Amino acid sequence: MRNLTLTALTLLALALAGCKKEEAERPDLGYGYFPRTVGSFIVYQVDSMWVDEPAQVQGSVSYRLKEKVVEEYLDPAGRKAWRIHRFVLDPDSNWVIRDVWTSTWDEIAAEVTEENMRRQKLSFPVREGRRWDINVYNIADELEVAFREVGSAWSGGGLSYDRTVLVKSTVPPNAVITNNFEERWAHGVGMVSKYWEEMNSQVDGDTGWRLDMVAVHYGTE
Repeated sequence: MRNLTLTALTLLALALAGCKKEEAERPDLGYGYFPRTVGSFIVYQVDSMWVDEPAQVQGSVSYRLKEKVVEEYLDPAGRKAWRIHRFVLDPDSNWVIRDVWTSTWDEIAAEVTEENMRRQKLSFPVREGRRWDINVYNIADELEVAFREVGSAWSGGGLSYDRTVLVKSTVPPNAVITNNFEERWAHGVGMVSKYWEEMNSQVDGDTGWRLDMVAVHYGTE
């Protein structure tokens, strides 16, 4: 009886050790780059410009933008989804709601619907060189991006992050068309910077725009 008890205890110990080893070796698929918690927010400094030289039109604007997760729900496909309120800071230092976006996440992708444009922001697992089309779910032209600098430290906007990943367009600009797209995501925070430039250079001048965003504050309220 004593030998049977010792054998049973040994088998139990081996089983527990195997479970712990399996948990320890579970791969990190990068889901932490797309955290979603009701009440979490990120404040960005936004700088934007546009130009239409043939029409002699150009301009720029700078402002603070706040994105806050305000609700969790299930989308029509039964996936977890979140409603995001986007605010701008007015001259009286009041946050005024500008628009409402939504986002969703599953084991293979993270998506954000931006002004009715559904875009695939991340593709899982997060691995160096992994590619996808962020416009695969909308009618816009294909925009292939790839993961770069996976797990790298990064600083910007007065903030520092130990672990980030860069999502960058793969098609280089040419003498006529420029389409530069970059988003950097920080583990446990979300998107912390964005640069998007589309420019068409012709004989009679340039036409296009540029958007630059960087996180300056984040938290939960």
